[in-house]
Amino acid sequence: MMSNPIRSDSYSESVKQNLDPLATTPIAKTRRSVTTDSINRTPTHNNVPTDLSSNQQRCQSQDCIIDMHLKKRSILPKVKLPREVSLRVKFIRLGEVNTLHENFYAEVVIEARWLYDPDVTAWNPNLYVKNALGDVKQEISSELVNNLDELVYADSNDNDIIYVWEIRKVSGTFWEKLELNSFPADVQQLSLQIVTRCSIEECILVENRLQPSMVNREAFLAQQEWFLYEHVETRSTITTEDFSFRPIRQSTYSVTCCVARRPGYFYWNVYLLIFLITLIALTVYGVSPEHPHSRLQITGTLLLTSIMFRWSVSRLLPPVSYLTLLDKYTLTSLVFISMNSIWHSIIGFLIRNMGISKMIDYYVLIVFTAIFIIYHFLTAFILYRALRSRQIMLESDRKYASKLAGMLETFAQRRNAVQHFNDRQTSSHTSLFV
Repeated sequence: MMSNPIRSDSYSESVKQNLDPLATTPIAKTRRSVTTDSINRTPTHNNVPTDLSSNQQRCQSQDCIIDMHLKKRSILPKVKLPREVSLRVKFIRLGEVNTLHENFYAEVVIEARWLYDPDVTAWNPNLYVKNALGDVKQEISSELVNNLDELVYADSNDNDIIYVWEIRKVSGTFWEKLELNSFPADVQQLSLQIVTRCSIEECILVENRLQPSMVNREAFLAQQEWFLYEHVETRSTITTEDFSFRPIRQSTYSVTCCVARRPGYFYWNVYLLIFLITLIALTVYGVSPEHPHSRLQITGTLLLTSIMFRWSVSRLLPPVSYLTLLDKYTLTSLVFISMNSIWHSIIGFLIRNMGISKMIDYYVLIVFTAIFIIYHFLTAFILYRALRSRQIMLESDRKYASKLAGMLETFAQRRNAVQHFNDRQTSSHTSLFV
């Protein structure tokens, strides 16, 4: 007889307590259940795994189903928000504004601030000025500060929020497209386009709302030619870098200060001289029409003088494809003198060959005098309308001064700031328009 295999005590105890699965469930029954499950398996929808569907069948309560959905949502990747870099720009010095080459010299301080991340301590927005010409000088320094701009250390145990404060001093020549339609009563915007090398998904540039940008009017080196306004305009936009290997969208921050040209030089050295030359063209009618050669000689000299004077003035401006206010005035004067010259040749021919009365020449003088007065009134009106835009800029200065005064702590400081601003505006109002 074959002897039964000897089993261990632990196994015997498990059989007695019905703990072993092989002892509690027959093998045939187990195979049958597996086969039946494979035959009666129903297709699942939305690619839900079988174990999840079985778990949902087991979970009869609403709380269990909600917990399962929360676990599935936690598996999805989280969207990382871009960093916000707040900027403040201070124009510490403005130099010459070159109208002919459309550029200006400036020394600015760019203050950038963003939240400090101990996991990525070396992160930097890599700011640069897009409209800089040539190589510009830069001095960069950075430090960690708290909400009160006090220095802190990265390993400090304070509960204050830590910021990275980067100070970038930039000096050089910057390009700016000048709008010369109202020259010499034009108002120009001098802008800096600050761009980050990071994409828009990683970094965006915003305005520092606690410390606004400002301009130092005392260090303006072109005060004899330009008037510098108090307010500073800012704007955040998105640009696309198309000339890179892979075009990316970048955040751009524009800071603009405004200057107005002092028109007094052009009043006395251009407008007045052209006015006198044109006025002399009317005095030629004092010469008898029987001597047209004398009239034509004087008018031709005035015409050549006006043309040479116009060429000397046009050297101050770039070769733009439109006419400025000064161009319109000088061209109108040239046409006026040319029309007088044509009439002098006509009246000399008619009197010598047809015996026409001299009264016609007198009536023509009245017509040309009326035209002279009318187009000078129109020129003065157009020039006045161009100067009206400076009143809008002065109003923007007042609002900006009130904004800065509102950030001061005491009432006395606010009152002194507003009074100081009013004194500056009163002293420079005459030079702005004359």
